[in-house]
Amino acid sequence: MANSFEFGLRLVAGNPNLTFIFFMGLSLLTVISSRFGFYAYRNMQSSDLPAQRAIWEYLVFVGGFATLYGVLGLLEIVSSFVAPQIQALMVGFVLVLTLSFRQIHHTVSMTGTEVTDGRETGLVPGRKAVEGGFVLVVLVLLVGMTVAGQHPLLVALEGVTTIAVAAYGLRFGTYQTSQARVKGTMIDTLLRHLLPVLVFGALIPIIDLATLGGLDRAVVLHVRVVFVIVTATALMTATIKLKQNLASL
Repeated sequence: MANSFEFGLRLVAGNPNLTFIFFMGLSLLTVISSRFGFYAYRNMQSSDLPAQRAIWEYLVFVGGFATLYGVLGLLEIVSSFVAPQIQALMVGFVLVLTLSFRQIHHTVSMTGTEVTDGRETGLVPGRKAVEGGFVLVVLVLLVGMTVAGQHPLLVALEGVTTIAVAAYGLRFGTYQTSQARVKGTMIDTLLRHLLPVLVFGALIPIIDLATLGGLDRAVVLHVRVVFVIVTATALMTATIKLKQNLASL
């Protein structure tokens, strides 16, 4: 059958060297992100602080999105499987990580005294509408790319959305790490480890915008795999922090 699933090496951009690098990078991301999700889940189960549960839940999904991205990417290399929506999964990864930053901000603000004019300091007005819009766009990308693949309009939407989501998350993350009362705490250390993950992870789908400007796709793929590896490396340090925090509970 023409559409049957078959195992067999499929070269990335027809380049054996690039294929090998992608295989190693995606394998690294899959292993590390699955461990990250596991330790986030263990922290969620072991924590005695109900206010932190939502943070751990978001981080479990962070690990899940990255693991799924890695697994699907590997399947594309070693089989006839095609996942046109794979980049939308990375946008989802960035979104869930951003929501974890927002939740950290919310948790710290609710346990402190930083309230101005009845609103939490640094919290974006109308955040529920903003976040709901982000979720809707990610769903549109997942469905749209499944149906139409890497259509230029979807690629543009993917890149612009990722920039907006990452900027939204960085606002919460950088604001929170600048607060004196969280310095040296687990929250502060975790945020400082996760901020690079957000930045490098966001660059994975953002780089696709270069194809709309005429840059050769092979060049874009060479850059993308670098960001995949760097994201995995940054996630590894965050995983170590989660493991250390679990041991202290």
